Amino acid sequence: MKIIEKLSTYAALLGVIGAIGGGFYTWGQFNTRLDAIEGTPPVNLKPLHEKDKALEKQFDEVLLYANEYKVDLIDRIKKVDDKIQPVDLTIVFAEIAKVREQIAMLDIPEDVDLKPISKELKRLSEEMVRILANLAKINLIPLEESIKIIEDVIAEMNKKLAIVSKENEVQDAEIKEIKLKSNNPLAN
Repeated sequence: MKIIEKLSTYAALLGVIGAIGGGFYTWGQFNTRLDAIEGTPPVNLKPLHEKDKALEKQFDEVLLYANEYKVDLIDRIKKVDDKIQPVDLTIVFAEIAKVREQIAMLDIPEDVDLKPISKELKRLSEEMVRILANLAKINLIPLEESIKIIEDVIAEMNKKLAIVSKENEVQDAEIKEIKLKSNNPLAN
């Protein structure tokens, strides 16, 4: 048994020596690789830094161009906004409302033929629409000219309304005259 114990002791001793030798071998390999890495020249990053600077410069130029374009666009929009002059049509609409009110207040007998008056009112209404459409196109002329045109339109409408009123009065007088003749047995 002493031989087996001695053999197992030698085997354990050989195992320990082999393990220590293997460790030294691995350590040597590691140092060899580390020396090889240390011996290679370092990676040159200078071209990348130069390219990065060039890209930054291009990016700055693009941003500058975009900002100049934005400022130019804002200036152009402001110039267009400054040229736009609003046209106030409240006076025209107020006059239209007055005319409608006057027409509504007319006392027209039921047996009066309103077709000619209706046609004239329709024509005047279409003319008013045409005039209003033209007024929308006039927004760039000076305000005094616009007011003058509106005053002329209103004056013409007042004239035409006065004509229609007189026609109504004449028709009323004719109707009364016809009624009187029909009621008077001596008139023929």
